[in-house]
Amino acid sequence: MADALFDTSVFIDYYRGDSRARELVEQIIAGTLTGAYSPISVFELWLGNMGQAEASTYEDLLVLLEEAVFDGHVAKRAANMLQSVSAQDRQRLLGDAFIAATAAERGETIYTRNVRDFQNLNVNVSTY
Repeated sequence: MADALFDTSVFIDYYRGDSRARELVEQIIAGTLTGAYSPISVFELWLGNMGQAEASTYEDLLVLLEEAVFDGHVAKRAANMLQSVSAQDRQRLLGDAFIAATAAERGETIYTRNVRDFQNLNVNVSTY
């Protein structure tokens, strides 16, 4: 297990030059923080329209992190997390619920810029 599970926003912000996201990656490189990512983040990143440089940056970041397993236990936990939100919010929070359930199963804190959405899912979340 890792110290942190990086949400999709960390990758995007790192690519865009956000100093706080870069600091997180520097901690990974220095060995003062261990990190993981959900395959859902990979899906969300590659769903967007990106060029070769952006894809290359994401690939370089992914090799520094542990890939968290997405399995049936995580899927059930995500579904349970969404039971308490409105039907309208379920669709919007689907990816976040999968990421939140992955972090919860592994006992990791989610690092994200989108703290508000994760707080609705009752998981440990930290902004950067």
